[in-house]
Amino acid sequence: MQVKEFKKLAERKPFRPFVVRLSNGAEYEFKDAKDIGAPRNYRLIMFFGEDEAVRIDTDSIVEVIER
Repeated sequence: MQVKEFKKLAERKPFRPFVVRLSNGAEYEFKDAKDIGAPRNYRLIMFFGEDEAVRIDTDSIVEVIER
């Protein structure tokens, strides 16, 4: 996935939930804008879930499913 595509999705107003699927098969659902942490260039993102925090390289995102 292109970094600028993810940034656009993450910063849209109002925020709309989405799921990312990674090349290793893992899926993470971003339900709220607070679930995302990233430097300005979005090369690396953090997923903050209910009981976990996961570092995601945007190059490993193979699919985004909008909710």
